[in-house]
Amino acid sequence: MARTATILTIDDERAIREIIVAYLEDSGFQVIQAQNGREGIELCRSTQPDLVLCDLRMPEMDGLEVLTAMTREFPEIPIIVVSGAGVIGDAIEALKMGAWDYVTKPIEDMAVLEHAMEQALERAQLLRENREYREHLEAANAQLKQSLRQLEEDEEAGRRIQFRLLPQSNQVYGQFCFDRQLLTSLYLSGDFVDYFTIDSQHLGFYMADVSGHGVSSAFVTVLLRSYVKSCLERFWQAGDATILNPPEMLKILNKEVFQGRLGKYLTMFYGVIDQTQNSLRYSNGGQFPFPILADDSGPAYLESKGLPVGLFEFADYHDETRQLPENFVLLLISDGILEVLPDANLQQKLDSLLSSASSVTHTEINIDSLTRQLELDQASTLPDDITILLIKRQT
Repeated sequence: MARTATILTIDDERAIREIIVAYLEDSGFQVIQAQNGREGIELCRSTQPDLVLCDLRMPEMDGLEVLTAMTREFPEIPIIVVSGAGVIGDAIEALKMGAWDYVTKPIEDMAVLEHAMEQALERAQLLRENREYREHLEAANAQLKQSLRQLEEDEEAGRRIQFRLLPQSNQVYGQFCFDRQLLTSLYLSGDFVDYFTIDSQHLGFYMADVSGHGVSSAFVTVLLRSYVKSCLERFWQAGDATILNPPEMLKILNKEVFQGRLGKYLTMFYGVIDQTQNSLRYSNGGQFPFPILADDSGPAYLESKGLPVGLFEFADYHDETRQLPENFVLLLISDGILEVLPDANLQQKLDSLLSSASSVTHTEINIDSLTRQLELDQASTLPDDITILLIKRQT
């Protein structure tokens, strides 16, 4: 632990205070002194120390009275009581009243006191971090609820909110470029796409298509993004590696959506790119058409079947890994595209999609050129939402 903590020691015996102060200052702590309980409480109010050492037997205001006042006014500041060998009963009472630990006098080994302080400071820091994390989540949930209320009140406002949740287009992470396009059949979309940095080595992304259209389907996309973001927060805050595990992510999402009884399910492809290894780990929850991976040798579908998310209570998802080419294009398009392609049958439509990503060396391949090639820029209305996610790596 970094020795920057401020310690308040309260003891009516000057000699004991000076021994404690000398030892703790040599150990790197900042120490302030109070010779009685009332002075200690006033110093606590003015300096907000990180930890308090308090004697139990003092004139005018004893340690138990000090403890009562401080635990009420400063519940997050750890207090260690210092008691004589003959007042152990009072020390036990102090622990019941909120003291964090106790040390008996005379203190024969100051390292014992220092160890108790280190443990109390570490515990206080963890409690403070947990409180801040809970407050952050509560604020995020409040913001989400507000977003949902706005969606209900005004679909046009809801469209603006939903599109603000989308990631920035043409986003570059190292040698990887992510771009997206979302074309809606109504004001609100049941499709959603996102990509983000997980840590210095990994990038995460997903595409989802919620069953149905309109407000109710858009609600699910907002909830989906909120859940994925909370998984990302848990990784950052507590090291929970679920966000790096595509099949586990889909499995947990499946449980959340099914048990939420939203009357909806979704297809979803979730992937994690390892930038160091240039590899892709992914899992497919019923997403079709399959993603297309194209390099200089040509395009091919990443065929990987899986059950939709939220349709069945118990569903397992496959863990797939693919070494990525040096230069490549990874193209994901939601199934709304199949309703607008002019080809006569499904196979011809799938072949058309392959040709759209036929050359990774063509530097002009981007969302706009794909939209023009698929003639989506000429459609005045769409029978279904269409989402495009384009990932490129060019060295």
